[in-house]
Parts: sequence; structure tokens; C-alpha cells
Amino acid sequence: MRISTSWAQQAAVNSMLDQQSRLQQTQMQLSTGKKLLTPSDDPAAAARSIELNQGIMQTEQYQSNINAARQRIALEDGVLQNAVDALHRIKELGIQGLNDTNSPSDRIIIATEMETLNEHLVGLANTRNANGEYLFSGFKSTTQPFSKNTAGGYTYSGDANQRTLQIAENRQIADGDPGVNVFGTPANSLPAAGANDNIFEAIARFATDLRSNTPDPASLDDVSSALDKMLTVEASVGVRLNALDNQESVNADAVLNMKTVLSATEDLDYAEAISKFNLQTVSLQAAQQAFTQVKKLSLFNYL
Repeated sequence: MRISTSWAQQAAVNSMLDQQSRLQQTQMQLSTGKKLLTPSDDPAAAARSIELNQGIMQTEQYQSNINAARQRIALEDGVLQNAVDALHRIKELGIQGLNDTNSPSDRIIIATEMETLNEHLVGLANTRNANGEYLFSGFKSTTQPFSKNTAGGYTYSGDANQRTLQIAENRQIADGDPGVNVFGTPANSLPAAGANDNIFEAIARFATDLRSNTPDPASLDDVSSALDKMLTVEASVGVRLNALDNQESVNADAVLNMKTVLSATEDLDYAEAISKFNLQTVSLQAAQQAFTQVKKLSLFNYL
């Protein structure tokens, strides 16, 4: 079999080009720190990499949701603690005001403090977060929830919806409570003692009766019921804060695990790559030297 000089030289050139291509790929891997430069390098690993990156991004979004929920819930927790303290004081005043040893002027003084604390409670119910959203308006977060009306009662302008945030693939958590669940549903008027579901109206009725020197013990029951309701919500808020902390830890572990697997899938083993690069460099140099020698082996050089 005869092999032409041009064919031998072309084969040598092809071999050098192939060596250069492999060397360039290794060099690119070293410069990027990634062993997968294109999906075609390892289609299965590339698909796995995409899946892991999506999982990491999604879980990190859950972590962002947890932070947002924690800010709102922690703010609500602080508001409820203040409201509970105010209600405890109002209850003390109510017990004091029901004492028959009080004079009418004494009861007016008690009523005045009650009314001041009631205004404080309304202010707490209308608390807004750093984004200017009302905490207790449900979905209508741009609308002030509670206001006093001309009938002497109170009006709720929010809704009864509870906003939730996704904190895991199959888990959501409420980041607040509608005002009617916390402070009760107002009757938009001033019902008689013992018939008040809304705490503001209950206190207003109690203070009004104290001013007229006719306090009704049923008003104290209204305040006690409102306090119990608020304590229940406060306990629920505490449970949600604990749930956020636990889920945040679970999510952090998941992200760490996915990043570890992703690193094993994508990241380059530098020691192995440098060794490979050195071997490919030597191979290319050998091929180039061989080509130089083969070029001299032509009959035309001896004619």
C-alpha cells in the first residue's frame, strides 16, 4: 500500500489540531473553574446542574419569603404585646371602677384613662409596617382598618382575609391576621354592656357608663373576652415565629446540600486538570516535533 506524502502530512496536521483542541478545552476549564463548558460535554450532568440551580434559586426565594414574613409577624407580635398590656390595665381600671366606694368624680377619672388607653389601642390596630402597609387590614393592606364613626361606634374597613407566603415547596404561613380576628367585629354603634364583640366599642361603652356613674359588670366580661381573644392570637403569632425559624433551618440545610451536589457536578478538580493540561502540552509538543521530522522525509529533498 502506498501512502502519499500529502496524506501523511495532513494526518499529522489533523493530529496536532486535535491535540490543540483538547488542550484549549482543558485551558478553558482551568480558567473558568468548571468542568462543564457546554451541555454537550455531559448532557446528563448539564441537566442535573440546571435542576440543582433551579432548586437553589427556589429555596432561596423561600428564605426571602421567610424574612419578609418574620418582619411582619414580629411587628404584629410587638403590637399585640402592647395591646395586651393596655387591656390588662383597662381590666384593672374596670374592676376599680365597679367598686361601690368610688364617687362619680372618681369614675370620671377612671373613664378618662380608659378612653386614653382605648385611643392607644386603636392606634395599635392601625399600625403600618416599613412599607406603609396596615398590619390588620387583610388583603386591603393600603386601607386603614379601624376608625371611629359618628354613631360613637367603630368601623372596620379591611377584609377578613389572611395573607400567606410560601416558605417551602408544600408549606405556607400566614404573615398577619385580619383586624376582626384580633380586635373583634365592630357593630358600628355602641351596643349595651355584655353585647360587645369589638374591644374598642366594649371599652367605649364601659367608659360611657362610668361617666354616667352606672357601670355594668357585663362590660368587664366584654373586656375579659377581648383579652382572651387577643392572647390566643398572640400565642398563634409565637407559634408562627417558631415555625419560621425551624423552616429557615431546614431550607438552609437543603440549599447547602444542593450546592454541595452542584459543586461535585460542575466544579473542576484543579489537581487533575493541571496534570491533564501538562500531559496534553507534552503530547502537543511531541506531535509538533514529530511533524517537523516527518516533513523532512520527502523524496523531493533528494532529487
